[in-house]
Amino acid sequence: MVDSASQPNLITVRMAHMLRLKRNNVNVTIQGAGQMSKLVRESVFTQIKSRKENFCCGVNFLVMDKVTANLPSQNISTTGWKISSELFLADPSFNESQHFHTFFPNATRVQLGGQLPMLIDSVFGWIVAGSANSTMCTDSTPHSYRVVAVSMLSLEESLERFWKTEELAVRDKYSVQERQCESFYKLTTTGNNEGRYIVRLPRVPDFEVMLGESKSSALRRFEQLERKLEREPKLKEGYHEFMREYIDLGHMRQIENSKNDDFPVYYLPHHPVIKDSSSTTKLRVVFDASAKTSTGFSLNDALRVGPVVQDELLTLILRFRTYQVALVSDIAKMYRQILVHRDDISLQRILWRFSPHSPIQIFELLTVTYGLAPSSFLATRTLQQLALDGVNNFPIAVTAWQNNFYMDDFIGGTQSIEDAIHLRKQLTKLLAKGGIELRKWTSNKLAVLSGLRGDQIGTQSVLTFSPNETIKTLGICWEPEPDSLRFDSEIISNDEQATKRTIL
Repeated sequence: MVDSASQPNLITVRMAHMLRLKRNNVNVTIQGAGQMSKLVRESVFTQIKSRKENFCCGVNFLVMDKVTANLPSQNISTTGWKISSELFLADPSFNESQHFHTFFPNATRVQLGGQLPMLIDSVFGWIVAGSANSTMCTDSTPHSYRVVAVSMLSLEESLERFWKTEELAVRDKYSVQERQCESFYKLTTTGNNEGRYIVRLPRVPDFEVMLGESKSSALRRFEQLERKLEREPKLKEGYHEFMREYIDLGHMRQIENSKNDDFPVYYLPHHPVIKDSSSTTKLRVVFDASAKTSTGFSLNDALRVGPVVQDELLTLILRFRTYQVALVSDIAKMYRQILVHRDDISLQRILWRFSPHSPIQIFELLTVTYGLAPSSFLATRTLQQLALDGVNNFPIAVTAWQNNFYMDDFIGGTQSIEDAIHLRKQLTKLLAKGGIELRKWTSNKLAVLSGLRGDQIGTQSVLTFSPNETIKTLGICWEPEPDSLRFDSEIISNDEQATKRTIL
């Protein structure tokens, strides 16, 4: 069945079984007429060949129990159609009730006349499509209807669908690839003497084949960056300050240029991102692991992303409204508190120098790095692991930790000031076990913040929830004193008239 409105290719379970095709696990939702959805768990790959021409192409199919009802919905009489016997029909039984563009190289059409369907030439043979006059079995009046018509389900089929809808089934929220990523994390994650976690970068099976040469491209990007920094002294100052801090904190180290590059290496281009709303770091250096190598694949293409392990932001905010005493904080440099295994740091190399007159140096980033596909998973999953490891000593903190974190933001609370102070202290001790520091504490009750240093207390008038750079449009603000949420907008200035055009 050729369907010009269909995005995926579909095959029935029965056909895939008959052809003995190898099944692959997928997690895809198919949406059809009326926005009805169907979850598909398997796919197959096979070839389509024409019985008429020397045409062949490889196609991925999603596997479904049934693709469609019988088309046409009933047999159609073709008496008087006068289809030439010289035409090779793609489907000789097109008129019997039974179960793109690359297919039409010539697009030749033959009209049968009147209200009869047309014939369209394709690589599979001539396709019959269009309207046809026929007599419905329940009525003697002629009706014109589409050959490719949607038939109504029988009562038996409707009842069967109802029972299937009511069936209980165990659904794994992770795809096969995400489950493999989770297993890889559990198998490879370790710790050091300081309590910091050491993680591995999850790779796809063809990792070494996909990853090509990247140094020359990173060098060109660095030279462009350096010229930009020379043109903007203020930006250069902030960039240099960020990189010096990276070195001083031991988050990256210099290596010799002559170091062996025979094993997999990747050079990360980098660029600045400026966030004026941040109360701590206005300028952040972001590393581009999506830059293509000589093979056409990037590091991100060769790494697994990993599943989402935290609740959605809306869920956290709704839960946040149930607490009488609100408590908000965030983690200082969350990604950089987690170390990357020594066998993977060669994939996090950068080119850098503080002066254009000095030779370009090679550095390796030693911690989880912004811009890598699995970084978000590695960071948030490590927070969960920290909670699991501390469940016996910090039970209150662990429960809050698992339910009230979004990326590096803690958005929680309790029902009393005493419980909030106890929760704050337990959270601080729990994170300290993993070398992680909570900062910018804020509450709607100032008594909760007693005993904290000034540099540990966040803004006490307005706190903007900023999960990460990729979700900047949320714009949700919390006012601690009245304990209210609001949206701030800078679309209209005070001296500008509000019109539809300016708002859009």
